[in-house]
Amino acid sequence: MFQAFSSAVCRRSLLLVLIAGSAALAPLSQATAADAAATVFYGGTVFTADPAHPQAEAIAIRGDRILAVGTRATVEQAAGPAARKVDLKGRFLMPGMIDAHAHPLSEGVSGGLTLVKLSFPDEGGDVAKLTQFVAKHINDADSHQGDVLVVTNLDIGYWTHAAQIDAALSHGEFTGKPIVLWGGDGHTGWANRALRDRAGITRAYLRGLKDSERRFYGADEHFNPNGFVVDDGMVTVRKVLPPDSPQTLLEAGKAAVHYMNSLGLTGWLDAAVAGAVASTAPLQAGDEGGLPVYRELSRKGLLTGHVAAYPVIAPDAGFGQIDLVQTLQKKFAGVENLRVPGLKVFADGVVEYPSQTAALTKAYLKTNKVVKPLFTPAKTNALVAEAYRRGLTVHVHAIGDLAVKDSLDAFEAARRANPDTKLPMVITHVQFADPEDFPRFRKLHVIAALQLLWAAANYDSVEAIKPWLDPGIYRWQYPARSILDAGGEIAGASDWPVSTANPFLAMTIAETRRGPEGVLDARQRMPREAMLYAYTRNSADVLGEQDQIGSLAPGKRADLVLLDRNVLTVPVAQLPETRVLFTMFGGKVVYGKEP
Repeated sequence: MFQAFSSAVCRRSLLLVLIAGSAALAPLSQATAADAAATVFYGGTVFTADPAHPQAEAIAIRGDRILAVGTRATVEQAAGPAARKVDLKGRFLMPGMIDAHAHPLSEGVSGGLTLVKLSFPDEGGDVAKLTQFVAKHINDADSHQGDVLVVTNLDIGYWTHAAQIDAALSHGEFTGKPIVLWGGDGHTGWANRALRDRAGITRAYLRGLKDSERRFYGADEHFNPNGFVVDDGMVTVRKVLPPDSPQTLLEAGKAAVHYMNSLGLTGWLDAAVAGAVASTAPLQAGDEGGLPVYRELSRKGLLTGHVAAYPVIAPDAGFGQIDLVQTLQKKFAGVENLRVPGLKVFADGVVEYPSQTAALTKAYLKTNKVVKPLFTPAKTNALVAEAYRRGLTVHVHAIGDLAVKDSLDAFEAARRANPDTKLPMVITHVQFADPEDFPRFRKLHVIAALQLLWAAANYDSVEAIKPWLDPGIYRWQYPARSILDAGGEIAGASDWPVSTANPFLAMTIAETRRGPEGVLDARQRMPREAMLYAYTRNSADVLGEQDQIGSLAPGKRADLVLLDRNVLTVPVAQLPETRVLFTMFGGKVVYGKEP
């Protein structure tokens, strides 16, 4: 289950398997006249995501299961003469794709809410334009949570102008009107004076904080807040926000599921379904986050995706955090298509200025800021080991090279304590890593769930961070190929809504590393085939469901995606234009229509 798909295999040509009756491709049973519900798909490229036989001529399904995969003759024999036959007309059929780290209904960073609430996607950093936008919507009731105007999806480049934003949106016509702006990264935000007063974020409050606590708030040298908040500062703001209505949350859930299905995604890991995002705040008893929404979607038959939902815990708070996750696990057991298989830990925050909460092995340049992980390593090692002893998996957010190193240490402790565990161990993001840690992913069977859409040469990966980082750390940014070549397993992930969940855009950047400012370390380019495995069988590994999803084989779920082009062979320039023609979940088309 955890054996890495090596780069040598990735470079191997995909050979069409025409061996009728082989054990791997054998039908479940011989068809009878009663099996008229079987459907045979033929006449296109069928990518199985099984390295032993990666392509087939045809596939048959019956109900919600795959009946047979292989040559057309073998598959039609298994399906029987009454089977319905669908000509793919040269198109590309593959397993339903899986996002190994996203936030469709995460608490505090819900992609679904960004689809149904007010959003400001402008990336120009123009404070005047932002002010005009807020003024236009300040009296729009549909854009408010209670009496608070909430705007989502701001480009994080705006935070370098936090003081200007405060001068514009805390005075004049906005005096006394609470406003919150959430950054598109899910870690940052801004609150105006009216909202800060309500939350108690004052000069006196900031003066009374320890340095380790004050770093989550933007302020001048006299401790006057400018409204910027990151990680724990966001928690302080959220505590005074009126809750969204149940109807708004359900509409957000519907929109999120439809969005994922429209991109060919039939499974995902919701990486913060409850608990505080990027915070040392412990998970609280009774905090169910987005789980009730998933349950309601399931009850209505609208949850057309396999969801592995992970609550966020604070490891330094002790083993009681595991107890709370197990309580949620039991409460939501039996909800169709929903599982709570484990817990999530934030090792650090983000690297961009002015946040700079990512944990690095060397101090940030210019600011000389030294940032350690959000947890105490010894406590985290013990908690992760205990989680695996109880049968829970652990998913760790780690951006900086020190955070990655300490996270690998925690998984190493868990392996020592639980040598027989087969449960997945996952680190997500891995924006920076020490080269000495690349082989540890393979050695410890730790999957790297990477957001490779971010691995392009652009402002975010160059100007926004390069001047602030030690060159020895900066050079190993998004080291996907190095981890792969060292035998590690790469899973595909988006972190949506931080960025689009479109797998084909991520595959394009993974292969080219090209952006508006050139190429970001060509040595880290990923093979096309490796990325297809990343979004299928490897992400199924992350969910712990490779026996059911992630590849096409008899007995597995009939989760299929039909594409308008062969994504294994088209020029990379055409890959972003790939269209999903239909998405099938459990044998039923949930997006598009069959040809």
